[in-house]
Formats: sequence, structure tokens, C-alpha cells
Amino acid sequence: MSDVSFIISIVWGSLAAPFLVQTITSFTSACIYLYGLLFSRVNKRINVIFFGKALTQAALFAVLFVGGFWLVGLFIEHPVPVANWIAGFVAFTVTFAYCAIQVPDKIRAARMCATKPWFAELAKAQGMKAALKTWH
Repeated sequence: MSDVSFIISIVWGSLAAPFLVQTITSFTSACIYLYGLLFSRVNKRINVIFFGKALTQAALFAVLFVGGFWLVGLFIEHPVPVANWIAGFVAFTVTFAYCAIQVPDKIRAARMCATKPWFAELAKAQGMKAALKTWH
């Protein structure tokens, strides 16, 4: 059972990090779209749609993050052996660092869509990366 819990610790550490990063990113994006809804000249319908999408994503990934800890708690014996804890922590840290690198671009894209008129339409037509390069 110890080998199985070791593998579960590594897998859960690798899954928990993207869930946490996506929860934080989606919640931040939802706040940006709410700001855009209240204060920008962008079509209100677009900001409402993006706000709903981002808030739904934040809730979904928060449920996956918390539910994953509950599920892992069912299969890993307590007290957790130090090797399992360290393996899960290392997997979490490495994956978190990899996922966190992508956050600034996602936040920038959300800010541009929420506050710059016609940017969301341009991003839909050209793709987000091309739109970010064209729009300074």
C-alpha cells in the first residue's frame, strides 16, 4: 500500500497545482471582467459572457482542488509518510512553477478583452496570440 500511496501523492501533487493556478487565474479574470463591465466602453454583453465563463471556471477548478484533497485523503493512510509528503510537495512545486509562467499572458488577455473595444472580436478572428501581438 505504501507504493500506491507514494504514486498517488506524486500524481495528486501534479494535478493540484494546475487546479490551484487555474482557480486563481479564473477568479482574477472574473474580477477583471466585472471591472470591465462596470467601467469600460467594451460591449457589456461580451463582459457579461466572459465574467460568467471565468466565474464558472473558478468554481469548477476550486471544487476539483478541494475535492481532490478529499479523495486523496480516502486512499492515503494517516499519518502520511514523509517520503509521500515530500514527493507530493516536489511534484506540486515543479508543476506550479510551470503553470504559473503562463498566468501573466492570461491576465493580460483578460484585461485587453475587458477594457479595449473590439479586442475580443479581433482575438476571435485572429487568435489570441496574434491579437496580443498586433494590439500594443
